[in-house]
Amino acid sequence: MRRLLRCAAVLAAGLGFALAFAAPAGAAVPQPVAPSELSKATNAAHSSDAARLLAKVPGTAKAAASVGSDSHAIYALNPAFVRDASAPVATFWYAATAASKGGQALTVFTEPDSSGVWQPVNVASGNTESRMAAAADGALLFTEPQVGAWYALASGQIRPLNPSAVKSIGAKPITVAAYQELVSHRYADKLPGSAYNESGMAGGYDTAAVVKAPTSHSTYLLPIAAASGVLALAFLLVVRRKMTYND
Repeated sequence: MRRLLRCAAVLAAGLGFALAFAAPAGAAVPQPVAPSELSKATNAAHSSDAARLLAKVPGTAKAAASVGSDSHAIYALNPAFVRDASAPVATFWYAATAASKGGQALTVFTEPDSSGVWQPVNVASGNTESRMAAAADGALLFTEPQVGAWYALASGQIRPLNPSAVKSIGAKPITVAAYQELVSHRYADKLPGSAYNESGMAGGYDTAAVVKAPTSHSTYLLPIAAASGVLALAFLLVVRRKMTYND
């Protein structure tokens, strides 16, 4: 039976490394993570700490792990964008590096700690991030985790990358303005401070009650929440995770 994992998500706060991910005021597109920083993320995915995380993958105790040489910056829908169309569409979530062990496709998650040093924080099954990055073809890759959707953002257009995204916005690209209208309608009344949130709903958004719970990686270790606090959306404090993404 596939196991569900709930992971807490918090906003980025006090991150000394924040300038590397910050977008100019009023910009709809966040500044991409610098290649030099992604190189550091890759190094972290090859570190002894990452090896210890990979050693905990069930059923592969005797297998050697292999870690890829490229890392991809993963962004998530920005709560501020739900309220304000002038805010960046997405905010940095984590860097993903493909790996494998015992025939299993895996992904190593890394992120900078409060001093800006990249650390491995998680290992998950599957290679969704690598596949979605390939589909994005150089565009900024971001996810709307509440519905398991993956998108590519470029030139003011948002392009769906998986079936969940097609279900969310349709088969063709839409404008950033159209997407903001959609997510504002979808989430604006569920953000922190809303009556919905104050009523005690999980994270202000009950995925089980409102939409089909998104499927995702089976996570072998909980992310280190203290590392940087950029692990998802303020209004989504609960994410359901399974063995594979729903794509």
